[in-house]
Amino acid sequence: MKKTSPLRAVSEGLDRVCGALIVILLGGMVLVTAAQILARVLCDYVSWIRPLSWSEELTRYMLIWATFLGATCVYYHGGNIAITAVQSLFPQKAQDLVRTLVHLICLVLFIVLTVYGIRYTQKLGKNAASLPIKMRWVFVCVPISTCIMGWHALTLMLENAKALLTGKKEAAD
Repeated sequence: MKKTSPLRAVSEGLDRVCGALIVILLGGMVLVTAAQILARVLCDYVSWIRPLSWSEELTRYMLIWATFLGATCVYYHGGNIAITAVQSLFPQKAQDLVRTLVHLICLVLFIVLTVYGIRYTQKLGKNAASLPIKMRWVFVCVPISTCIMGWHALTLMLENAKALLTGKKEAAD
């Protein structure tokens, strides 16, 4: 059995939680949209049924959350767009070094985005247009997701650095 580092274990746990939340959000989007369609059709036949005024806004906010949480899963699994044509010309050690530096740069970016995302969401005080929630609850997905991506970047960077220093196995993506 392969021993997992505590950093990797947390990353795997965060990835599983984000994946589950994405499934819930996408399922919720389908249900809310179906309810809206049904309500619009039925309002012509049943006088007490009205179209749902809040459904489009809720669906939009669930999509925003699903997108940002999805970005964390994409980063963790190395599914982001990468230009590997030049990188593949170098020997494996140099490729591992480049990967480590890329994760370091990403980590710095995610820290900056988390800090400024927190500052921005703290300033948001107005309510959503048709839902009784503050807009900060919609936009807090930015600092949450960038913080998670920062954790993934730290994990991957340290795993790559360890592989470089020990010379064992190919570094993690």
